[in-house]
Parts: sequence; structure tokens; C-alpha cells
Amino acid sequence: MTVQSTLRRTLLTGAATAAALVVLLPQPALAGGMDVIEVRAYEPVAINDQWVMGLLPEGNQNYVVSSPASFEADLDAARNYPGSDIRPESISAGVYGEDGEIVLVEGSWRLAGGVPFIEVTPEGQDWGYGAQPVVLEDGEGWGTYYFDPAAWPLEGVGTYTVTASDADGHVFDEIEVSLGF
Repeated sequence: MTVQSTLRRTLLTGAATAAALVVLLPQPALAGGMDVIEVRAYEPVAINDQWVMGLLPEGNQNYVVSSPASFEADLDAARNYPGSDIRPESISAGVYGEDGEIVLVEGSWRLAGGVPFIEVTPEGQDWGYGAQPVVLEDGEGWGTYYFDPAAWPLEGVGTYTVTASDADGHVFDEIEVSLGF
């Protein structure tokens, strides 16, 4: 799987290459990583109409995922939290679900050597989708990610595997997430 992810990232570097891949490879192979979103502390990042994310400089790997309506209140509360405080070269993961289906996968990462490629693979599938990385403008060594299944033709998925790779394509952490039903 690491070779496929590295190959996919390498091939998707240019727009012309990506356009050519539509003809050469099946559509799911195009679901690669995304450009990093750099934000100011406390700035809301719209995930979709239902969710926003914000990163905080207080604590360790501290962030919130909230509804747009309660974002400010949740952000204020998170200022008093220590954050995720995950190990170096690791990821955390969380899920939100509705009616037995995962509607959002999110988490944080910690990696000294830049922003990782985070792939989210649905159960029973041998390829995954690139999660959206988010970092603080002046922050180093950590960030968050999210994956919105509604943006893809996915239905009824109850389990995903989240895999994080460094810039050289080496997997440094992997977590399976589910709703636990």
C-alpha cells in the first residue's frame, strides 16, 4: 500500500499528469493527498456545512471540531484543555457518525519532518483517499486532518483505516476507526 500511495502522490504533482491519469487509471486512483491548509490560530476551517475545525496554540496538538453555530464557545472551552499530546511520529483519530455510518474522520498528527500524507481507506477497499491536512501558519511539527466521506461516492462505511506516511512514503502510524457498533 505504501508503494501505491507514494506512486499516486508522485504522479499527481502536475495538472497535466492528473488529467492524463483519468484516461490511464481508474477514477479511485485519483483520490490522492491534498494541499496543506495553513491557518491562523482560532481561525475556522470549513469542512462542510455541518462541521468546522480550529487549531489552537495553547496545549499540545490542541484543536476543535464543532458545528459552525457552537464554534466560538467550543474554541473558548478548548483553550483550557491540554490538547491531544500524542507521541512523536504518530497520529490520533476520531469519528462522527449518523445512523450507523461514519460522516467524518478527523485527527491530529505529530511529525518533525514536515506534513505527512494521510490516507483514509474504507473497510474492504484496497486503496484509500487523501485526508485534508491543516496546520498553523507559525506552527511546526504538528497539525490536524479531516476526511469527509460525503465528498466521495461512499455509503454505509462503518470502519476506516487511517495511515500516515512521511515525505519518503514510509508509514509511521496507522489506526483503524469505527463507530463501535
